[in-house]
Formats: sequence, C-alpha cells, structure tokens
Amino acid sequence: MLKNKIFPLFVLLSFIIGFIFSEDTLGGGKNDYLYHEKYFVNFYNDFFTTLKNYGMDQANENVRNSPFFYIIFSLFLKMGFGIDGLKFINLIIIIPIIIFFNKCLNIKYKKISSSTKFYMLSLLLLSPTIRTLLIWPYPILWALCFFIVAVYFYLSFEETSNNTKKIQFAFYNVIFLALASYFTPNFAVFSLYFFYKYYLNFGNSKKTLSIILLNIFLALPAIYFLILKDFYLLNSDIYKVDPLTKYNLSNKIVIITTILFLFYLPLIPKLKDLKSILIKANYLDWKFFVTLLFIAINIYFYNFLESAGGGIFFHLSNILLNNSLIVYLIFAVSILLFYSLNLYNFNNILILFLLVLYNLQYSMYYKYFDPLVIFLILFLIKFSNNNLIKIELVAKKYVILYILFLSLNFAKAYIDY
Repeated sequence: MLKNKIFPLFVLLSFIIGFIFSEDTLGGGKNDYLYHEKYFVNFYNDFFTTLKNYGMDQANENVRNSPFFYIIFSLFLKMGFGIDGLKFINLIIIIPIIIFFNKCLNIKYKKISSSTKFYMLSLLLLSPTIRTLLIWPYPILWALCFFIVAVYFYLSFEETSNNTKKIQFAFYNVIFLALASYFTPNFAVFSLYFFYKYYLNFGNSKKTLSIILLNIFLALPAIYFLILKDFYLLNSDIYKVDPLTKYNLSNKIVIITTILFLFYLPLIPKLKDLKSILIKANYLDWKFFVTLLFIAINIYFYNFLESAGGGIFFHLSNILLNNSLIVYLIFAVSILLFYSLNLYNFNNILILFLLVLYNLQYSMYYKYFDPLVIFLILFLIKFSNNNLIKIELVAKKYVILYILFLSLNFAKAYIDY
C-alpha cells in the first residue's frame, strides 16, 4: 500500500513546486488571469456599472467568460481578502473535484482497487489544465468541478431502482450542471444529454415535466444575460476570420475528433487483439460507406487556421509538414477505429454532437477538453460488451499519457511554432 501512495505524493509534490514557481504549463494561463484580474476589482468597486458594461466594449474588452466567476470572487475581496489571497482560495476547488471523481469511480467501477484509484486520482494533478488553473484562477476549472458533481448524481440516478431517489438525483444533477454552466456557459449543452436519459426513464410523465421546468427556471437568468449581450459565443470577434471559416462545423468535427483520439489512446486494445477486431469488422455494411463519406466531406471542407489552438496533432502537422496532412490522417484513423470498435451508437454520437456545440466559438484549446473528455470516456461513453473499459489495465496507461502530455506542455515553451 505504501508503494501505491508514493506516486500520488510525488505528483502532489510536483504541483506544490509548480505553485511556488508560478507554473503555467498551458502557456496562456498566466496571461488570461492577469488580463481578467481587473474584473475582480471592478465588481468589488462598482458592481452594477461593471455588470452593465461587462463585455459590451468589444474593441477594448475582448471578454468571453461569464461574469459569474468574477462576481463570486469579488465577494472575497469584500470579506477582506487581497488579490493574492484569491489564488489560495482558488486551490480549494481541487478538493471537491477529487472527492466526486473518486465517488464516480466507485459507482462506475465497483471492483476498482485502491492502487488503481490512486493512479486515476493522480491524473487530476497531472492535467496541465488543472495544474495551471489552480495556480492562475479561471472559471472553467470551477465549471469542471460542478460538472463532475453533476455526473456523480447522474451515475447515482442510474444506480438506484428507487423512483423517489431517482427524481431527487435527477434534480441534483440539473442544479449542479446549471452551476457549472453559470461559470462556463458551454457546459449547458450537456443538459440535452441528461434530459435524453431522464426522458428514456420517465417518459411523458410529471417527473419529466418537473425536470424541464427546473431546467428552464435555472436557465432564465443566463438566457436573459446572453440575449442581452451575446459577446460569448456567436458575436465574439477575438479571431478575425470570415463567416464561412468561423462557422465551419468541419473544423470543429476534425479537431475535436483528434482530441478525442488522444484521450482514447490508453483504451486501444493490444496489437494482437486490435488485429482481430479490425479483421472481424464489417466493411461491406452501408454504415461503413457512410463513415467514409463523412471523413471525405469533413476533410474537404476543413480550413482551420493557426493562432486559435487546434491541439497537439494540429501543431505537430504544421511544425513537421507545414500543412494539415497529419491532422487528416489522425482524423480518418480515429473515425475508422471507432467504427471498427463498434463505438457508434446514439449515446456516443450525441456526446460528439454536444462536444461540437460545446465549442461553438472559433478557438479550440485543450483546456476546454482536458480533463472533460476523460470524465466523458470513463463515465458517459457507452461501449459494446466486448469493449468495456478494463479500468485496472488502463489506469497506468492514462498516467503515462498524462506524464507525456504534461512534459510536452512544459517543452512547448521552448518550441517556436
């Protein structure tokens, strides 16, 4: 048991050292924090004027975050905390993330060993996104916290057969997902996924109607704010691109799929088993030809530009080849691999669709998806019976992936791209 605890302690020590030296493995965490730091003070000094003007001056503001995070943190300033003190308050958010991630693991993987849990929980402090945003406060980390709490209540909903508890867990899920959405509005799209699941369970009943009404009630202030000043999704001009590029869904489908592929790597079967799966796959089925057509259409219309993220494979392709060939290759391999592994079902296609809606803005950075995609893969993605997640086998692979991922994020500070 002691040996199993050494690695998490080492990871914790590495984060403490990172905190002392103001680590920024994302590369833009510090700049984002310093740019938005003024809103803590502005809401503290003049709440109503700041809220009225928030995000309206596009030429000077360039703000796409919900004001909720800055309003909450400005309250700590009113309590007497200084700006630097907010960073220490921000550290608290890792505690509920760890607790509810652990609870989700216990529900989903009932026979998970303690050593496996130690490895899985270590991923949270190996994540470049979590490490950076714990040090440089940013709303998406708090949104992730409430999202994993929402996932826990959904898993609890699935676990229980008691109808009274089911509706209670559904309500808790809706409330915590709403809180996640107040910190980062993108998370609101996942309400469609959970509602679909609740509808399958409750059908056309009063329970379903009550869930709809609760969602509407919680969403009204956010809807009003977004309608009043839509600087967040559709009207943001942070990146000056033509409309056909800005709203090109193929860009999102291709880039998001390559990001999914990265986080799916630890789940790919051994070479021997993979060969067997590929041989047995049906390549004469109409679904396969639709898959090929889907690949071709999205590659044809893809025109994602630099300076707006894109992820590892996008930058690797541009660094090595000065084109998007590697992106095309990874995208095609990903789609065909997922087809061969029988991952295309309504549940998973819905999640992919929601990930596209989740990232409606033009820019696509890993901080939007890390560790969100891990949560989705572990707890919400549906696998075929012969392709279930063997958590004991993949835990160490995920640790290796995240160590490499974190190392690349450290190294990119010294790479000119």
